[in-house]
Amino acid sequence: MNRPQFVFRPNLRDPAQRRAWQLLQAQPAGERSAYLAACILKSDDRAAVQKELRKVLKEELGKIQVTAVPAEPKPKKAVPSATLEFFSALQQDAPE
Repeated sequence: MNRPQFVFRPNLRDPAQRRAWQLLQAQPAGERSAYLAACILKSDDRAAVQKELRKVLKEELGKIQVTAVPAEPKPKKAVPSATLEFFSALQQDAPE
């Protein structure tokens, strides 16, 4: 039985493919197939986990009822008397 072959010819103008090529080249020559297999399996596992997580979150968030709570009005702060006196003094000294 012949082993199946896979040929990877990256487009080095594409940043993602260039990065993938660099990572593949950084692996020892005898371990590149194992590296590719591990990457593919990890990607598939991640996709499965994301799918399951989305399903669980959708179910759980569907049970939650969101209601808007009106904001409490902020109490108005009194203007300090020193500030009022300052502005009053400015108005008295202002030229007409």
